Amino acid sequence: DLHAMAVYLKSLAASEPPHASRRMRVSVREAALMQKRGADIYGEHCAQCHGDNGEGRAPAAPALAGNRAVTMTSPVNPIRLMLFGGYTPGTVGNPRPFGMPPFSQSLSDQQIADVLTYVRSSWGNEAQPVTVIDVTRNRAGPLW
Repeated sequence: DLHAMAVYLKSLAASEPPHASRRMRVSVREAALMQKRGADIYGEHCAQCHGDNGEGRAPAAPALAGNRAVTMTSPVNPIRLMLFGGYTPGTVGNPRPFGMPPFSQSLSDQQIADVLTYVRSSWGNEAQPVTVIDVTRNRAGPLW
């Protein structure tokens, strides 16, 4: 099975990752507004698990401060996690694993962009803002 998967994956055409300069930019003024709105949303929906300063609450929620998954150039993973949630599989040793609830039904694309912009630029994180278009594209797209 592993060999067959490797052969299949090698047969796929190579594609270039999206270039950072192609991403839509947010003005400094708009980014500041997004961070302010995002701070309020974070306080209401995220701080209880991830901490007031993004420090996390082990074992339930990882730290967001200094988290590479949050600050990568592409915001796709944090967007999808916000939209669809994420849960590790239950095992004998961990029958009731912690997970991230989905926010696609309770937060708008703008609110998700705002809170992710806040998280990606707080507590020493230095990543580009997330645009509403980034969120909208991932809300409608497949999960694979």
